[in-house]
Amino acid sequence: MEAVTTTPDKKPSLSHVEDAKPQTVSSVPYYAAVTDEEKALDRRVNLKLDVFLLAILAVGFILLGIDKTNVGFVATSSFIEDANLKPDDIPNSLSLFSATYVPLQPISSMIGRLVGPKWWIATLMLVWGSICIAHIAVNNSRTFLALRLLLGVGESGFTPTCYYYMSLFYPKFSLGFRMGLFSGMYSVAGAFAGLLAYGLLHLDSSVLKGWQTVFLFEGTLTVFMALLALFILPTSPATAWFLTPEERQHASQRMKRDAADELEGIDQRDENRILWTDIKDVLKDWKKLCIVVCNIMSVLPVTAFTTFLPMIVEGMGYEGVKATLMAVPPFIVGTVGLIIIVRSSDILRERSLHTVFGMALGLIGCVVMATSSNPQLRYGFAHVCLAGVFAGGPLVAVWLAGNTPGRGARAVILGINGWSNLAGVIAGQLFKSSHAPSYRFPLIMTMILIAIGMVGFCAIRVTYMFENRRRRRIVASWEATDYTEEQVSRDRRGDQRQTWIYSY
Repeated sequence: MEAVTTTPDKKPSLSHVEDAKPQTVSSVPYYAAVTDEEKALDRRVNLKLDVFLLAILAVGFILLGIDKTNVGFVATSSFIEDANLKPDDIPNSLSLFSATYVPLQPISSMIGRLVGPKWWIATLMLVWGSICIAHIAVNNSRTFLALRLLLGVGESGFTPTCYYYMSLFYPKFSLGFRMGLFSGMYSVAGAFAGLLAYGLLHLDSSVLKGWQTVFLFEGTLTVFMALLALFILPTSPATAWFLTPEERQHASQRMKRDAADELEGIDQRDENRILWTDIKDVLKDWKKLCIVVCNIMSVLPVTAFTTFLPMIVEGMGYEGVKATLMAVPPFIVGTVGLIIIVRSSDILRERSLHTVFGMALGLIGCVVMATSSNPQLRYGFAHVCLAGVFAGGPLVAVWLAGNTPGRGARAVILGINGWSNLAGVIAGQLFKSSHAPSYRFPLIMTMILIAIGMVGFCAIRVTYMFENRRRRRIVASWEATDYTEEQVSRDRRGDQRQTWIYSY
């Protein structure tokens, strides 16, 4: 279906509205190429965006994951002893990291819209890369915990800003797969961080310990990518330096058709602003806020296992640095599972059930790891768990973005969705060293919270289904003038309008 676009400052004609009527209320508005020529042009644009935009963001997300979770890998070395840390400083550092990382997500995301997502993404990478390098000087608990707090500040807002940035370039049913590839880099980060740490931890010298080499190398790599992002990332589809004039025009026009911009004229006049109405609309939308709450349960196992899986694996009989290496295969399986689930979601144009399916795999994995005493079986089901849990984050983000046509409101809700990283606080308090080596209690609590999140997502899906039916009944009796009044109304904006159909 192709959404109809109008000039924001002009009222649509009655004939225009009549043409739009059967399309607007029958299904979710989205862009789809029609002719073979348009499909070929669309593929060229997507390919170039994948190479020059998605690849940079994906590498940045890998580095975010590495710099965030590297303490879990260096903890299997002499780091705790050399830095004069206590055993619980590692899980406590995750909670403290989240104390700044989580609350600042919406603020950082809104700053990203105000200054431009390209510039903010590069700035954040530069800041947290420098903080990662500073970890080589850690020699006591206070310094270590202070740096983790600062790292949370530096990394906050990167993910929602990237989600928002991608939503400006990719149509919604091409966006899920790209967000999946982007988010999948977190599981790649888990695998790559393990391999990288395994190699770097062996580079002890008279100047630097192996763990210091880990922080120095990984932080320097992030700073380099930040500078690269400044030169490569485009500011908008219309100004992308790597697209031809024809491709730029197509990239811009398809986003207008996909987002049904006639529903959000205000956005076109306030291109880089956050309005109070944007914030108020999001805070009043209880259904989207409930999705964010359920997403906490969805990303909990991701946050837990990307940091603590090496220690959980260590409790399965693998020791020291070998535990770090054995934690790599589950992350590889997690990446494959993520790509399959998000691709299916885009093809079927469905979000909620795919999210629940991924969580179900995580639930099954946690059940076996919590109840079995067989190390090989527990290790095997760690793969099953990670095969599903990585899909929830990107699917929820694209679900929220697709149901929020206004760009200002979209930046706000994606920033608030960053609060789902409260899962990091929960994980840090659950996976204490006192529960080693089996970590049975944390795994049981994780599976209970996953189950609650699954029920919540199903309830929200049903709510959206009933809301769509209610709106279809309302507009079924409308005259052409009713559609005209709805399109120019300032009382209801974006997805608040009766003509908007929610995806679920």
